Amino acid sequence: MTKRTAPGARRGSTALRHALIVVVATICIVTAVIVGVVKLSAQWLADLGNAASAAKDTSAYCMAKQTDGVMSYTLSTEQARNAGLITAIGVTRGLPDHAATVALATAMQESKLTNLEYGDRDSLGLFQQRPSQGWGTVEQLMDETYATNAFYDGLVKVTDWESIPVEDAAQAVQLSGYPDAYAQWDGLARAWAQSLTGEVAAGVGCRLPGDVTSSDPDGLTAGLQGAYPSVTAASSSSKSSSQSTDDAGESGDGNATAGDGSTATTVTFTVPGGLSDENTRRAVWQTATWIVVNARHYGVVKVAADGMTWTRAATAWTGDEKAGSTVTVTFA
Repeated sequence: MTKRTAPGARRGSTALRHALIVVVATICIVTAVIVGVVKLSAQWLADLGNAASAAKDTSAYCMAKQTDGVMSYTLSTEQARNAGLITAIGVTRGLPDHAATVALATAMQESKLTNLEYGDRDSLGLFQQRPSQGWGTVEQLMDETYATNAFYDGLVKVTDWESIPVEDAAQAVQLSGYPDAYAQWDGLARAWAQSLTGEVAAGVGCRLPGDVTSSDPDGLTAGLQGAYPSVTAASSSSKSSSQSTDDAGESGDGNATAGDGSTATTVTFTVPGGLSDENTRRAVWQTATWIVVNARHYGVVKVAADGMTWTRAATAWTGDEKAGSTVTVTFA
């Protein structure tokens, strides 16, 4: 005789299965929530740490000159250094100034001009390029010089890139999901590009408060000649800072010093000869502004170019411009 399960037993078994399903589903949901909270907390703490670090450094910043001569478009010293690198690569490649404008707008949108180790999916670096899309290896794309050249390689292949809007040129290279986002950085990119390419004289200044405890003239020389190989270090000397100094770190003979009785080293750089007057002027300001955006890194306290002077106390240059072919740098 076949044994039959009582209806009540079948109902009990079904209810038990339903209960188990509910319990398992609840556990999965709770686990997902916990993981999400942990991830958000970790990100929040990381952002909090980054914000705290940034807050410590708010007194140091750089600005670029607008077409009306007003210093504006503030960047951090790190962002300004990256802007200088991106622009110098465009200049040495012989690209029009517009290339730097497109590149700077792109890098501002993609990474805020910061060499990020992370991004959407496998995106990373200044331009948030993806190894999986053939831009290069992780190591290559974290190299700012490689990443910038890779961007310019893509840009010059875009039809009419020199005449189409900045955001259209950027989108043609990046293929972003937010193609209109690049336009918001047009003004900033133009101001920084025209200043760093030398189109505008004395176009970039950085305010760098605080004492300079060390300097690296050799490092700056190597870095500058890496950015602009045709610039030569014409001379190097040391000047005594035994004379009294003012708050800007300038001694009575006009030489910036460390302000502590130590010796201030100066290095004079010369741009190539045989250029037209306009190209000589541009080369001088390309050199001078590159040095200014790297001043904090190398311990520079003063830059003199074409009759004008920058010190760490303010973003604005002082003096009246007059033709020249050298840039003199004073270190702590």
